[in-house]
Amino acid sequence: MRKIILILAFLLLFSQGFTQRKTASSFKIAFYNVENLFDTIDNPQKNDNDFLPTAKVAWTSQRYHQKLMHIASVLGAIDSLNLPAIVGLSEIENMGVLQDLISCKPLRTGKYKAILEEGEDPRGINVALIYRGDVMRYIRHRTFPSATSFKSRSILYVKFVNMKKDTFHIFVNHWKSREGDGAETEAKRVESATILRHLTDSLLTMNLRTNIVILGDFNDEPGDKSISGVLGAIKPTEKPVAKSLYDLMYIRKENGEGTLYYKGWDLFDQIIVSGNLLMKKPEKGAVILPPYAYIFKPEWILYKNKNGEMIPNRTASSSTYFGGYSDHLPVYTIVKN
Repeated sequence: MRKIILILAFLLLFSQGFTQRKTASSFKIAFYNVENLFDTIDNPQKNDNDFLPTAKVAWTSQRYHQKLMHIASVLGAIDSLNLPAIVGLSEIENMGVLQDLISCKPLRTGKYKAILEEGEDPRGINVALIYRGDVMRYIRHRTFPSATSFKSRSILYVKFVNMKKDTFHIFVNHWKSREGDGAETEAKRVESATILRHLTDSLLTMNLRTNIVILGDFNDEPGDKSISGVLGAIKPTEKPVAKSLYDLMYIRKENGEGTLYYKGWDLFDQIIVSGNLLMKKPEKGAVILPPYAYIFKPEWILYKNKNGEMIPNRTASSSTYFGGYSDHLPVYTIVKN
């Protein structure tokens, strides 16, 4: 009997070790525009009046905590067995909100660490990043202004090294929103693209084999001027080159997919990477393989509109509380190593 117990114990340890090695062989990087994740406290320095208990659509403590659980549930469901290693976020009010988010039950096992630097956005919404310290080792971070001609959300830059000593340079973005047909605000997104291009060029000049991952809600499509022209992010090819940037969502757009819905599907939430991440085989280092990137779209975060289409179930509009998740869908990629 003792011998059987010892054998079973050995098999259990072996299976756990195998699971850990299997888990370590890949990890996910995600991005999610969480649609106005504000606390209920008035910040007199920011225009957050729409997210107070006294607002037209009352933003109560109950609604705030429900929103936190909704967002945490979505991120946890991307892979409940192996939570994303890195998640870029947009529309987060402050660090307190971010800490509340990672404390929610669906994310607790990830033991996430949080990064957020408040920027100059008049409404007080920021980009942020959470990461698992058991997968990625933090090196440093800083923010860069995404524009000089107007007050804007910053670009968040974070440098990591994974457990196999591959270095990753992550940029989290949320560019100027569209007004009308988007043409009147295009110059502002082009300005953000120009700044980001300077940042990525400086990294690639130092080392062509740099692993760059750009996450964000760009408020432009993969083929628009700011993305494909100024930033230079193109459709992945069979023979990628190290010095180029590739938009992993390009093929999704060609297939008619989107991450938010307004009179039709738009694909503003994107993941863009440097060529080095598409060039190698897994045994040679970190690599992203076809189909490159995914839109997380389970039915439970959607609702059926009047045209019978299943679209993102948002939290609220300017006049109505819906109690949904976000007006955007999250996107993610899988890094093999």
